[in-house]
Order: sequence, then C-alpha cells, then structure tokens
Amino acid sequence: MWYWLGVTYIAALSIVDFMMFNYIGFRTDVSDIDYGIIGAAWSAVFIASSEFLGRLADRGDYRKLTAVSLVAIAVASLLFGLARGVELMAIAYMFHAVATAAANLGFSAGMFELSPDTEWEAKASGQRLGLFGIKGAGLLALSFVVPFIPLMGLAVGVGVASLAVGLAFMLFLPSGWPPFERKLHGLMLRLEGFGLYATAVGSFAYGKYGLLYNISRSVERGAGSSTGVAVSAMLTTFVGDYYLTALPLMLRYVNLGLRDYMVAFAAAGLSAAAALALVQGTGSRSLAAAGIAIRGAWAIVAIRFIDSLAGIVAYIVVLVALFSVLDLSLYRIYIGITGGYRVHGYMMLRELGSLVGSLAGGLALYLGPLAFMATPAVITAAAVAAALI
Repeated sequence: MWYWLGVTYIAALSIVDFMMFNYIGFRTDVSDIDYGIIGAAWSAVFIASSEFLGRLADRGDYRKLTAVSLVAIAVASLLFGLARGVELMAIAYMFHAVATAAANLGFSAGMFELSPDTEWEAKASGQRLGLFGIKGAGLLALSFVVPFIPLMGLAVGVGVASLAVGLAFMLFLPSGWPPFERKLHGLMLRLEGFGLYATAVGSFAYGKYGLLYNISRSVERGAGSSTGVAVSAMLTTFVGDYYLTALPLMLRYVNLGLRDYMVAFAAAGLSAAAALALVQGTGSRSLAAAGIAIRGAWAIVAIRFIDSLAGIVAYIVVLVALFSVLDLSLYRIYIGITGGYRVHGYMMLRELGSLVGSLAGGLALYLGPLAFMATPAVITAAAVAAALI
C-alpha cells in the first residue's frame, strides 16, 4: 500500500510541476531568458536540497524526508495561490523543488530499506510506470475541466490534493530495519573488485591470464564505471528539458494553448507507461546509447513540424516515451553497480542536466535557429559517448 501511495504522491508532485511551470510560460509575459532562469533555478534548488538531505536518505530516514516534502508542498501551494506576479510564483516553484527532492529521496530510501535487493529493479520499473501512467491520466482529466475552473485555482487545487496523498503515504509507511541487504550487496561488489585485483596481481607474478585484462574487468565492474552512466543520464535529461523549456515559449506564436499542451503531455504519460510495461528498460549500455541517439535525432528534426495539436502530441509522445525507457535503463544500470548507495548523487547529476538544459533552452531560443539546433546535437553525441564508457 505504501509503495503505490508513494508513487501516486510523486506523480501528483509532477503534475503540480507541470501546472506551475507552464502557467508561468503560457499565462504571464515572462521573457525567454527569464523563463529559462526560473527552470534552472528550480533545478539548482533541487540539487542543493538533494545534497543537503542526501545523508538522511543514506541513513534510511524516509519518514523525515517525507515530512520535509509535505511542509514544502504546503508552502508552495499557498504562495502560488497568493501570487499576482511572476516573482512570487517563482518563489513558490522553488518550494516545489524542495518538496520533489525530499519526496524522491524519501521514496527511494523507503524502497531500498523496506524491500529485498531482488525486488529493487522491479520496484524501480513500477515506480516509473506508475509515475507516467498516473501523471498522464491526471493531466487528461484536468484538461477536461480547464474551461470551467481558472488555471490558477486548478494549480493550487492539485497542490492541495498532492498534500493529502502525501499525508496518506506517510501514515502507511511501515517501520524499517537495518539496511543489511544493501550493505551486503555493496560488500559483495567490493569483494568482487578485490578478487579481480588479486587475480591481476597473480597474473603479473605468474603470467597466466594477463594483467591488462583483469584490470580492465575490475574497472568495468567497479564503482568508477557508474560515473559514465550518471553523466549520460545528465546529458540525456539536458536535451529533454532544453526542449520542454523552449516549447511553451514557441507555442505562443502558434495557435496552441496550455490545454492543448496538457492533452499532449497526457498522451505522452500514458504512452510512456505503456512503453515501460512492454519494454521495462534494458541493462545494455549499447542499446541505451542507441536509444539516446534516436531520441536526440527526433527532438532536433521533428520540432520544425509542430503546427497543430496532432503535431505537438506526436512530438512530445515520442520524446517522453523514449526518455522514460532510457531513464529507467540508466537508473537500473547505475543501482546495479552501486548497490543502491549514492542515489542522491545520481539524482543530483541528472538534475544538473535539467538545470543547464532549462537555462540553455531559453538562451538558445533567444540567440537564434543555428544555436538552437546545434546545441542539442552536440549534447546528444556526448551522452552517447558517456553511456558507452
């Protein structure tokens, strides 16, 4: 019960994110650069919060993390409801970043502490499937009531609803036990690395297997190999947030509004959930790298054909559905290497990609078509290379 309540709570926070950020983009006169700065500031607060709260996650203190998240989303909803200008809306959005960081860390810590390691990958897959499915269904339902309820009231109402779900999640969280399985998993990884090292030293002395082979295997399986995965996730996230920051600003000049954007993201969420149910990610770095390249090419080429509701739906569905599979794949590879530790470091790097991507999206749109097209092409190539390291 606690697991699906947690998934629903994170999905509700994601809907609040969509409503707040895109309300600012569609319904205010915010400039391209200022909009990018707001998106980047959200990511900066998320990163700082993840770093500050990361020790609680490593200790498995998921209750405190959930409590922090609830306080932050309550403040965010209140401030956004009181806002009459972009400045207070942006401050409210920063509190939402704290709520999201704490909720993600709390849920991850709970998953690792309350579940055996044999279930980690399945629960990580279920989390993402549920997140996209609930978010898609929620946005679709909200799109039908947009004509009848002011968007500001709708955004605040979703915030209050997420607070209620979060309270239920906290009430149903069971008591934890010492994270024995996580520690054992990490110990086995270190012993495996030590065994490979010992074999390499032995081969140096007796010349049986070859020193370079064993050292390369040790590096491949060691903790250092997690860095390339995390960097690839960061750069892949950059490309997505780059375009998702630019799109609301671009759609101002097309006959498409926030309700159309909600329908597109609703379709994208449901499609991503279906994709995860069918594919469930991959543990292969080469397949992940190929997916990153395909997604990058789609994002760059297909954006020029957005001129209708069907066009924006198709563009966002492919962009988000591919990301859902890639994000799960890279995360599974990462926790398989690290044994569930340093998750907040992975999340921080991924959010750093969101930060720079949001800032770059607004700036590149301001600089012109050449800069806008070249930037994601370079970043996609770097993400592919990092995934293969």
